[in-house]
Amino acid sequence: MPKALYEGIYREIRSRIVDGTYGFQEMLPTEAELTEEFGCTRNTVRRAISMLADEMFVQSIHGKGVRVIWLKGEGGMTGDLEEIESFGEYAKRNNAVASTEVKLFEHLVCTEQLSRRLGFKTGEPLIRLVRVRSLNGNARQVDHDYLLESVVHGLTPEIAGRSIYGYLEGKLGVKVAASRRTVSVELANDEDYSYLDLGKYNCVAVMESQSYTSDGILFEVTHARTHPEIFHYRVNSRR
Repeated sequence: MPKALYEGIYREIRSRIVDGTYGFQEMLPTEAELTEEFGCTRNTVRRAISMLADEMFVQSIHGKGVRVIWLKGEGGMTGDLEEIESFGEYAKRNNAVASTEVKLFEHLVCTEQLSRRLGFKTGEPLIRLVRVRSLNGNARQVDHDYLLESVVHGLTPEIAGRSIYGYLEGKLGVKVAASRRTVSVELANDEDYSYLDLGKYNCVAVMESQSYTSDGILFEVTHARTHPEIFHYRVNSRR
């Protein structure tokens, strides 16, 4: 089954759910109607519906059809802890304009201390980055990144100011496959106050991420410090 076909149907139905074309608790068109609309087989539609069900957008009801169970949250942007997306992709999905300012870009060699803290091997060449990420012109996140230079070779401050993942996947052909994340809340430090307009807040949300290529290589460790006003994430749970 061509992957692009069922993924395209998945994206189209997902878009219709998000924009309200298929509302909360409504039934999707029947399988027969969808196969006719998209000019595909029933198995292709079922694969797309299965992807939507895995992400808790829909639920198949035996003998009745497929019901929309996704409910749009109120207030603020929303991320997804189950998906790996770039800051630009997150902004686009939330109808915001993203921009990035690179504050630090340096080459270094992984020390024993860094190896214990980050997981890279001692002696491996790394790139260290500090980037301020903005949404609609407002600084909302500070990223501290360590990247394995052998994977992101050719990376420049200019590329880092656009999209590192776009460069990896589009230019280098590197597949970003998995990420392990830890989320916490910390009191804001001096750097947070200098980069982010925290206003009434005295804390930031912190997400530590270790990201891997499709070959299982740890290539990125990120410490992201985010303004509380935009730190809204969802995760799907099942009993």
